[in-house]
Amino acid sequence: MHGLRIPSLALLALALGGCPQDDIGDDSSAQPTTEGSGSTTEPMPSTMPPMTSPATTTATDTGDATTTAGTADDDATEGSFLEMDMGEVGGTCDVYTQDCPDGEKCMPWAADGGQSWNGTTCSPIVATPGQVGDPCTVEGSAVSGLDDCDEGAMCYNVSVEDNMGTCFELCGGSPDAPTCDEGLCAIYNDGNLPLCLLDCDPLLQDCGPEQLCLASPNANGFVCILDSLPFSDGGYGAPCEYVNTCDPGFFCAVAEVVAGCLNAGGCCAEFCDLSVPDPSSQCTGQGNGEECQPWYGVGEPPPGYEDVGFCGIPS
Repeated sequence: MHGLRIPSLALLALALGGCPQDDIGDDSSAQPTTEGSGSTTEPMPSTMPPMTSPATTTATDTGDATTTAGTADDDATEGSFLEMDMGEVGGTCDVYTQDCPDGEKCMPWAADGGQSWNGTTCSPIVATPGQVGDPCTVEGSAVSGLDDCDEGAMCYNVSVEDNMGTCFELCGGSPDAPTCDEGLCAIYNDGNLPLCLLDCDPLLQDCGPEQLCLASPNANGFVCILDSLPFSDGGYGAPCEYVNTCDPGFFCAVAEVVAGCLNAGGCCAEFCDLSVPDPSSQCTGQGNGEECQPWYGVGEPPPGYEDVGFCGIPS
């Protein structure tokens, strides 16, 4: 199993309409600990940025995504997860407009030789490139910027066992008006990694197996990401550190939001439907002061997400 993980507080930040700049890094060298990305046989962790509450929108730094961000089992088969803000390393080309010379494509890569996509570079396009959805292979590592996908696509969710992943669409258009042939544009790593991910309904959790429907980092809706802990119990009130370490229908919220949460990282909270009679009756912690509140706060939610709420203690 591959594990894309997002900082839980950043997700909660989106709850009230925030727009954190989350980062993703290559998880290929993570070592095991107690919570985090998964392998094909058991749950595995890695570190991510701290969470932010639904009312705030700040992204925080963690450290090297692959080596210092916690640990995961040696048999981890993950290719990417959210990580620290690497700073404005920037790029040499525009992923959105694909402005490289003929025969090359603009790709996110680790411009400083690290483990996070923190820049862009022009890379050669292979003779018979893979299309979106096709299996693919990277050269060196997931953050090398070298793969066998076509222009406008990159090899993502790469396994450390064989350097193979899947061609994902990169966002087109512009940073202010990104476009995707399918799904939503989710922008990570200070804008250097704009990925097209399938959109979804957090109330239905209508993604595929071992996937969760969680908020996009740029607050334009909800997207399908891989469940980092499919074998663990991440139900209401369970301690968590990252948004996708909770069960489907839950997300990792800051401790202040969940009644009785004593974990410094946070605890799993529920999504709720604002359109039903007495919405707060859906909240397990209603008796302890939790209410069903609009995910997008007082702001205008994206079309189709008007009924999405979350259970939590009002701030």
